[in-house]
Amino acid sequence: MPSTFRVLVRYRATYLRNVIDEQLREAPWRVLVILTLLAVIWVALYLLLAAVFAQIRRWELLAVVADQTVFIYFFLVLAVMLAFSNAILSFGSLYGRDEPAHLLALPAQPGHVVCVKWLEGMVLSSWSFMLLGVPLMFAVAHTTPVRWYYYPLFVLHFIGFATIPATVGVWAAWAVAMFAPRRPAATAIWCASVVVLLAVGWMISIYQQADGAQDAWLRVVFEHIAMARQPLLPSTWTAKGIDAAISQRVDQSLFYLGVVACNGLFLAWLTINLLGRTWAEAFNRARHGRFRPVIRRGWLTLGLSWLLFFYLPRAWRQLLLKDVRALWRDPTQWTQMVIMLGLLAIYVINLPRLVDLDNPGLARLVSFLNLTVVSLILATFTSRFVYPLLSLESQQLWLIGLLPMERRQIIEAKFLFSLTITVISAVLVMSLAAAFLRLPQVWVIVHCVLTLAICCGLCGLSVGLGARFPVLGQRNPARIAAGFGGTFNLIASMLFVTAEMAGFATMNFTEIHASGALRTSISVGGWLIVMGLVVLAAVVTTVPMWVGARHFERLEA
Repeated sequence: MPSTFRVLVRYRATYLRNVIDEQLREAPWRVLVILTLLAVIWVALYLLLAAVFAQIRRWELLAVVADQTVFIYFFLVLAVMLAFSNAILSFGSLYGRDEPAHLLALPAQPGHVVCVKWLEGMVLSSWSFMLLGVPLMFAVAHTTPVRWYYYPLFVLHFIGFATIPATVGVWAAWAVAMFAPRRPAATAIWCASVVVLLAVGWMISIYQQADGAQDAWLRVVFEHIAMARQPLLPSTWTAKGIDAAISQRVDQSLFYLGVVACNGLFLAWLTINLLGRTWAEAFNRARHGRFRPVIRRGWLTLGLSWLLFFYLPRAWRQLLLKDVRALWRDPTQWTQMVIMLGLLAIYVINLPRLVDLDNPGLARLVSFLNLTVVSLILATFTSRFVYPLLSLESQQLWLIGLLPMERRQIIEAKFLFSLTITVISAVLVMSLAAAFLRLPQVWVIVHCVLTLAICCGLCGLSVGLGARFPVLGQRNPARIAAGFGGTFNLIASMLFVTAEMAGFATMNFTEIHASGALRTSISVGGWLIVMGLVVLAAVVTTVPMWVGARHFERLEA
């Protein structure tokens, strides 16, 4: 008789194959579009990273320590992202509502189930390597002469390293289930907040300790690099192993690979055996809790709703309170955006040390890239989380009809809800970035205006197309966003961002051609381009909203 481990692995492989076959049969164009967009992102990241490494090679003093430092910080950030993603995935797969109860009822060893879920979580959360690691690997190879064994060693180092944060994530999920079963979301929020605050405080300390002199800046940087290059950190082992592969020291690279792999496998073995013994108890606590249930008054979300939407009438704030609470109860919807914006905030704080502020062309280029990155993050967020809002509401059309407001006003409320959240986060990041880059005030205003216009356009697209192509009877937001309307909305959002960025690039080129420096004023042609981009955003906002409202008003319960 085959072992339960092989049966579980075969079951998950069959399930994955069926999901892929279903997607290829029902939505082949969507799969093609997703693969095309992924290829475009890969090429863009590769070109950007190749340009960065090429520039580093020109700075001989910085290039001495750049390679290992880049990989150390890359794997440190990657470890945090992988651990957080694995914690969320492991909590849902081991202590969720449906599948874990079914698996506990099977005649399967708990250790085998934990092992399969650990492998599944590590594979699913390792998308960051596909998105960031592959372009980084080829960008380094483009700017530095490497041998053929560099590529397999890079991949093996990443796989060995990924086992460690994946295991840490499983432990975090187990700790939440055992000791904080009634408030898992609140526990995750507090832990993530502490990590973000510590990271921001560390970055601010770097900024405050270093003055403008290059030798002082290098001294402070070396001190903080020494803190990150602790010999007991797995990120240091992996960074040294990849650097050895680049430098064609195969024996040293294999040594660090063995160190990472052995530690990762031992930690995984220990985790699987210990958690397998207490999985049933942790699942029981996660489902029923250790304490008596308490009545939640909801004062925090009520105050947050009143604070965010102070400019709306009371009836509208009551309607949006439901959306705030629904968003708050589902951490998977907002944690991804919080992580990305947190990383952007850390990057913004360090802008004065990363960019030569005396070079106006470089400052303008960095500001353009900042706006591009923020716009792409917003496009992904609105397509994934804003687009399904009206589809979820369509399940209770009879209840919506009892409200003392028209359906058109409900669409407007959804638009204002998403616009408020995106504007607060995006404008805050962009204004801080412009301030740290010491851009003239008029350029800060232009960045904020374009950010506001992009937020309006993306929210109008997502809400309008969500009302025009609702998915009735579906309660999973991910499946709603993955349908035809969601895919069309994602493509339209990317095209809109591309058009806005192309216009902004044209404006920058016009101003550079006119003066060659960042002037304190903008020419008439530049303002005309800005006004054209604002008009484009207004059209993209109003037309889908109008079309969606007409269709949503005729939709039958």
